[in-house]
Amino acid sequence: MTYRFSAGCRASGGRRRAVGVGGALAGFALALAGLGLAAPAAGQTVSGTVRETDGGRLISGGFISLLDSSGTTVQSDFTGADGVFSLRAPGPGEYRIRVERIGYANWVTEAYALVAGQRMSVTVEVPPEPIRLSDLRVEVTQSCIDDPREGLALATVWEEARKALETAVWAEDRGQVTFTLTEYERTLDPDHLTTLETTSRTRRHVRLPPFRSLPAGQLKTLGYALVNPDSSVFYAPDATVLLSQEFRDTHCFGLRRDEVDGEPMVGITFRPESRRDVIEIEGTLWLDEESAALRSVQLQYRNVPLPRDAERRLVGGNLVFDRLPDGPFYVRDWWLRFPIGGRSRRVGTAGLSDGPQSVLVAYRQTGGTVRDAFVGGVSFEVGEGVVAGVLRDSVGGAPLAGADIVLRDWDDAADFLPRPDAARAPFSAVTDQAGAFEVAGLADGVYALGVDHPRLRAAGVRLNETRVVVRDRASDALELWTPSVETLYARICPGSDPHDGRGVIVGVARDAAAGVPLPEIEIEVLWRVRRLQASGRTAYTDERTVGVDGVSDEQGRFTLCGVPLGETVELRLAGADEGVAFDVTSPLVLQDVVVER
Repeated sequence: MTYRFSAGCRASGGRRRAVGVGGALAGFALALAGLGLAAPAAGQTVSGTVRETDGGRLISGGFISLLDSSGTTVQSDFTGADGVFSLRAPGPGEYRIRVERIGYANWVTEAYALVAGQRMSVTVEVPPEPIRLSDLRVEVTQSCIDDPREGLALATVWEEARKALETAVWAEDRGQVTFTLTEYERTLDPDHLTTLETTSRTRRHVRLPPFRSLPAGQLKTLGYALVNPDSSVFYAPDATVLLSQEFRDTHCFGLRRDEVDGEPMVGITFRPESRRDVIEIEGTLWLDEESAALRSVQLQYRNVPLPRDAERRLVGGNLVFDRLPDGPFYVRDWWLRFPIGGRSRRVGTAGLSDGPQSVLVAYRQTGGTVRDAFVGGVSFEVGEGVVAGVLRDSVGGAPLAGADIVLRDWDDAADFLPRPDAARAPFSAVTDQAGAFEVAGLADGVYALGVDHPRLRAAGVRLNETRVVVRDRASDALELWTPSVETLYARICPGSDPHDGRGVIVGVARDAAAGVPLPEIEIEVLWRVRRLQASGRTAYTDERTVGVDGVSDEQGRFTLCGVPLGETVELRLAGADEGVAFDVTSPLVLQDVVVER
């Protein structure tokens, strides 16, 4: 069965510094103005500056909208450097200006009367009224409100989430922001969620949004996944969907308070109405309790037919939001995880075989990360600090692809807390074909870097964590090496002498069609042995085939010790007519077995 995740172009979470909508988008607004996008054409305009009342600070990066007499938005933009703005009215009439900032109450001015062709200049003074989510009373109850705009506490938090989502939709409509994306697809071990194999690609000049879903109307009708016997497609909501009437019509809402990645958060919970019989989503929109900024959307799927042994709590996703300096919010990181099923048959009580059942063989996790953002050719740094490097295999010195790289707080490692798996870690990456890796979104500080790989796990080896310091958004480039051949050989084949002319073959038995690991598969390696024999006065050469065999474990891994160096061997399924032939030149050989079924 094949699965794919529908995304027009990409979760990891993590600690983020508090940033309000009125913070840093002077550069963003200037970039648009440089393209002639912020300057209105001839006609009625309202321009000026926005500042806090009583001679307070100028507000840059505020989301400012021009409203007509019915309260409909006719144009929006961000205030630029020194609070400057300029908005165009479609015709004469009365207009108001609304100013929105994350973490502050909205403000709407009195009406301004515009005549044909008038260019009005105003100074908008906004009372600084902070929204303090920490002061809200959040009670966990079984009740679920039909509309998130109802109820004082829920409506307050929803309004802050709405502001962030509206800026994402606004940026999409403008079409002037592009991203460089790195997207990946990983096959995960079903028991430990460690990476079994991975593929990735980088795309450039991708327009907003980097993450896209189906239209809200289609999701309401068809659901958030289409699951078939041979293939399935899973969808996740983008900003437009989360703001839509269709989303509100099919879900109810509540509030919760918790810590996410060590930061206090307030969450808007959502779950589908009970009468929904299509595949649906439930989850939480998390907002930073201090700044009220939207941080992430965690979701899980409901009504999904799961293969046997699959855990429903592991089938879901995470969308991490960030914002351009003083500009719109966008999805910076995302991932989605779903099960991969295989077919099996079991014997019934009457001795007859029941119909084929779907059993869990692995999980598939697909997602991505925004690396760079561009507005009119101007580059804007996204995320926070970066740790980058390369991992090499000591066996041959070549780059090692497909290794999990996990970063966590150094204090957690020093306290001997269990290292998180890559699929659950907020900061992780997988090495590419050149052995290179990059972990982004890190605040300045000290981290512990761990490495894991299927080959190392087969040898029972887990590398010690490396101390990494991120300062001024970067760290020193890292060059990491796996243990030596002697170390690995001693771990894999205890009691064997690495210098006795024998080696070991380490590999994974994989399904040829799905590429997933296969447990309890019998593997053998064979070679020819020639011996000089004597019978009376006659000498002749006796040639026979010998070998060793083994069985793959629960993760499909196998090890075959005692293989002679300098020989041509054949690796195959036990009892098969043919396999893969190769020369054994190293004490440690990495070779998978592909099983046609």
